[in-house]
Amino acid sequence: MTIRETVLHYLAEVVTDYASFRLPDDVTDATKLDAFWLDSVVYTAFISRLEEALGYIPPSILEGPLFPETIGDLVGIYEGAVKE
Repeated sequence: MTIRETVLHYLAEVVTDYASFRLPDDVTDATKLDAFWLDSVVYTAFISRLEEALGYIPPSILEGPLFPETIGDLVGIYEGAVKE
């Protein structure tokens, strides 16, 4: 599974687990994460699941107040951390 596929898989899981709707089929890299109502608790659960699946949390997420705005931003952060 690619990083993008992994992000979408676990985003779909947390949306299903914590919200009253399912992840739409038309999600793109430009889709804003706040469209899924990820409060701090849900976002933490999401990042924890990504850590379990990918084996890491990118330093830019751990070391600062970074909250990516879009799916593409989040995927880019994870892909960038792999290249470092």
